[in-house]
Amino acid sequence: PLSVEPPTTTMDSDSLSYMADLMAAATGTCLTIEQKAYLPSSLAILKNQHGFSRVLFWGKIHGQQADYLIAQGLGQTETSKQESSVEAGGELTIAEFFSSLKDVPKKSFRLGPDGVTWTLLPVVDQALTKRFEEWQHSLFAKGRAFEPLKGEPAHKYEFTVKAPPADGGEPVDTPKELLEEERVAFAVHEVDAACSVVPLGAYVLLSTQQVVANDFYKGLSVAQGLKLESYLHLRKPVRLAGEA
Repeated sequence: PLSVEPPTTTMDSDSLSYMADLMAAATGTCLTIEQKAYLPSSLAILKNQHGFSRVLFWGKIHGQQADYLIAQGLGQTETSKQESSVEAGGELTIAEFFSSLKDVPKKSFRLGPDGVTWTLLPVVDQALTKRFEEWQHSLFAKGRAFEPLKGEPAHKYEFTVKAPPADGGEPVDTPKELLEEERVAFAVHEVDAACSVVPLGAYVLLSTQQVVANDFYKGLSVAQGLKLESYLHLRKPVRLAGEA
């Protein structure tokens, strides 16, 4: 019998329409016919422009006036490859190895209204996380648990936080603001941290402390696929509270 070799490289755009139909049946959330038409070519443009090894359609985040279509580029770009080659080499102790372990190379983008232009989402660092939590606490203080997204990336959510003065007097209200684009970036970051999982063996760790896709991975057996321990979070390792 004839056999057909599977392609060595794949993109999420290859199966986007089929997977979108499955998600629509399971969750009720679907892509429009127009979005199904332009997303595959748009994802290919994103991949070629930035030199990612793979580009995935992350999903849709609903807004009141417009929705956000999110994609993620995985793997190293040419620039980061050059940087890693310079940084590679040298012996590390176990403690130094894990402290210097790099996160999975991944960048998140939102699609513009033209269906072609992708904009890099802000990096979720400690400063952004702190500002998001302050804004969330300001909502709770008003008796609200959630604020719907507007669908405008430049929309500003203005709030105030209590800050102690330098002379130790009464706390003063300090005005702050949070962009909606930052809210979207934080939402993607939190969902990834909690839900982004991969089967055991699909990714490997290089001696340069970089996580890359395993070219020799052939999938899990049926027995392995039914075990919870066969799946790992696709993120930098974190030490849970209470662990030694």
